Amino acid sequence: MSESTSMSSTVGFWAVFALLLLALAASWATASAVEDTAEDLIDMGLELYQNRSYQEALKAYDQALFLSPDDVRAWMGKGKVFSALGDYNQSILAYQNATRISPDDPEAWFGVGLNRFLLQDLNDSLKALDRALEMDGNYTRAWELKSAVLAQMGKNDEALEASKRARMTSGPSDTEMLSHSWVSESFILRQMGRDGELLAALENATTLDPQNYDAWILLGEALQGRGEYDRSLAAFDSLLSNIAPTSPPFLALVLIDKGSVLIDMGRYEEARGLYQQTIDLDFSLDPLDQYYLGRAELGEGVSLLRLGDYGEALEAFNRSMEAEPRLADDAWRGIGDARMGLGFYEKALQAYDTALEIYPESVNAERGHAWKGNGDALMAIGRDDDALLAYQNASIAYDLAIEMPDQGRQSYPLNGEFWLNRGAVLEALGLGAQAEEAYGKAREMGYGN
Repeated sequence: MSESTSMSSTVGFWAVFALLLLALAASWATASAVEDTAEDLIDMGLELYQNRSYQEALKAYDQALFLSPDDVRAWMGKGKVFSALGDYNQSILAYQNATRISPDDPEAWFGVGLNRFLLQDLNDSLKALDRALEMDGNYTRAWELKSAVLAQMGKNDEALEASKRARMTSGPSDTEMLSHSWVSESFILRQMGRDGELLAALENATTLDPQNYDAWILLGEALQGRGEYDRSLAAFDSLLSNIAPTSPPFLALVLIDKGSVLIDMGRYEEARGLYQQTIDLDFSLDPLDQYYLGRAELGEGVSLLRLGDYGEALEAFNRSMEAEPRLADDAWRGIGDARMGLGFYEKALQAYDTALEIYPESVNAERGHAWKGNGDALMAIGRDDDALLAYQNASIAYDLAIEMPDQGRQSYPLNGEFWLNRGAVLEALGLGAQAEEAYGKAREMGYGN
């Protein structure tokens, strides 16, 4: 990805996926009818839960439990409501009551496992899921969640096996579940460095469910990371034209990602147009809206840099930080690049230093770019020895980026710009053969010397 593409938490994906498993649940564990009034209250609680009237749903379940304290459906209903409210500890207590009353109920054990996972209590989550699978070996959602837990634990081979078991137990008509299963498997394959299989998994996901937004976005990003820009654009265009998202944050995400591909292709004017289209969306003050607004401003700044409009680029980077302070590290690096273009070398050095202070240690590709800019600024003001030290730091950061790509922030940071900058650093350090190898990779991805 280019600089315009930013944070994408892998852990966050698994949490969202776990909640999706809960949302996809269409059935409730059955229990004997106790008395009509309690049964009516349980039905009322379910209806209120489905309407997202969570506090009212809790009241209905509490009334049902007052009349029938050992009603499993009521305890599991409370568990679902608390999970939807984000109160995972209370949800676990409710599901544990259900397992006490009905120890052979796989749904109850699944609820415990889900909320343990959401609290990142992975070992206990796995134990609860194994209990659920002891009761029902064909429990699709339990296999899916077990796959996610194992992936979080770094047990990728076991996670893949659990994912395959989930698809084996899922009905062929449940295309939504099957599609999301392939998406989750793609994350495991990415962790394992099996990029070819990752692409196939995402293509399976989009084929099964053409309205799986996540699958299309991840497919577009994966193709971009491989330098297959035309196919990447096609994925994003398919999403924009066929699915026609209307939510400003989601539409913004697709436009930003497409703009990032256009930047990698050198089509800077088109990219700027997409970022401007994004900025013009009707954003609210919601944090998610502001995050995407900040990313759009960041992307516009990068486009303006490439077009040589350094003054406007400075303004865009500053607006990016105002909208979303979490993007300040990339924005300060962009400010450094813009100041270099304007000939303000001392101020550029200050900007790069600020970026390096706030970049997380794990963000190696971006830190490498900032060190490279730092070296360029030092060289421009005649501090050649300091510049060489900066270039050495850049080279170390680039080596780390190749060895350990930071999948939490950017799934695919090794784009053409990365290899071009790496080549320039190696050349400045007098490593001509290695520099030419990096330049060759840049040329393969459409970047010249």
